[in-house]
Amino acid sequence: MTGRIDVHAHYLAPAYVEALRAHERWLIGGIPVPEWTPELALAFMDRFGIARQVLSVSDPGVEFVAAGERAALARACNDFAAQVVRERPDRFAALAVLPGDPAEALAEAARALDELRLHGVGLLSSHDGRYPGDPELEPLLAELDRRGAWVFVHPTAVPDHSKPASAVPDFIAEYPFDTTRAIISLLINGSFERFRAIRWHFAHGGGTVPMLRARLNALVAAARELGPAFGAPAGAQLLTAGSAREALRRSLYDTALVADEPALLAVRAMAGADRLLFGSDWPFAARLYAAADAGDPQPALRQVLDRGELAAVEHGNASRELGG
Repeated sequence: MTGRIDVHAHYLAPAYVEALRAHERWLIGGIPVPEWTPELALAFMDRFGIARQVLSVSDPGVEFVAAGERAALARACNDFAAQVVRERPDRFAALAVLPGDPAEALAEAARALDELRLHGVGLLSSHDGRYPGDPELEPLLAELDRRGAWVFVHPTAVPDHSKPASAVPDFIAEYPFDTTRAIISLLINGSFERFRAIRWHFAHGGGTVPMLRARLNALVAAARELGPAFGAPAGAQLLTAGSAREALRRSLYDTALVADEPALLAVRAMAGADRLLFGSDWPFAARLYAAADAGDPQPALRQVLDRGELAAVEHGNASRELGG
């Protein structure tokens, strides 16, 4: 095996599958809910030279069940993921799923990191219109910052009334758009400035942010002076002319669904190859790999990266974040 580390891979715990079925959720982002077992994951990994996967829960997190059931479903998923890691620590790591309620999220994050010893947490890009820079989430971010936690931000589908009617599945465009909104939320609220120890990891190359960097640079450069005029939140007063450039350069991005030369070049130009991590988005992206040559899941990486950069993206950068 080449030793790839796949930081964007999903699992479906039995309790999670049962809840999806009970709520008749047959599609996620427009994709039929796939089958997942540790054995299927290992077979995929062995085919493509993936030494280890970092497992997480995809959209819709646990937000599709009743409010009073979300914390329990998150606990069940995290307990299952921890058991998978305990059985095969050489092949799996895992990030905790958190309920959307800020107090419940804070409690489950502490349990998952302290008791279950998971490797970080996953957040959805938004919850009912609330993005991660929202002041209500400051206690959670402060605790994750205190821990220097790995925080993976995965997109979610916004409600139908918040987007144009379209026959295109959400994973095509709405997912990267909502990741973009999440990053802007953290930026304009000053969250990147205040919580500098959080190791932010954004799915799918950061959505559309690589194409918006110049606009974001202009926004933050004028935030102190013009922020009150356009209704910027109080956290915008923390921003300096270099805040956007620095925050985007400091964050992590994965290659899931952006393993295409123009996209990779844009992310590398924004953040550098040392902030780019290999990600497959398996099993939701299984169709992409069905006809791929065994051993090379993302040939575009070799078109863009030199040998040293490739080794960093496929293994070294993730190994650093996992602690070796």
